[in-house]
Amino acid sequence: MLPQVKVGVGCFVVRRVAGATQFLLGERHGGLSPGLWGLPGGHLEFGEQWSDCAQRETHEECGVNIADWRHVATTNDIFENSHYVTVFMKAEFDAERMRVKLAEPHKCKQWIWVSWEEL
Repeated sequence: MLPQVKVGVGCFVVRRVAGATQFLLGERHGGLSPGLWGLPGGHLEFGEQWSDCAQRETHEECGVNIADWRHVATTNDIFENSHYVTVFMKAEFDAERMRVKLAEPHKCKQWIWVSWEEL
């Protein structure tokens, strides 16, 4: 049997601070990239819409409820032993109504806000 293609959803949670755009990054403990930084996100479940997956994953990982997601990019990544299609979604973070929390500390060490320039 051939290996299966997996579909992931990466979530750009963005906020504006003093005119600059920042997005949320987490330092991972496990999964595909232990010790590395990554966006909130995860695997698309059978029958799930991309936006529903983004909403579910950001709630599970960061404790925030964001409903207004839009598609921004898709990648097709073929590695030696795996094949991923990753759908990237973007949503605005409302700092007046929301707080980010470490909802899955066994998977993620911390969440930080960074700008493109800081990368």
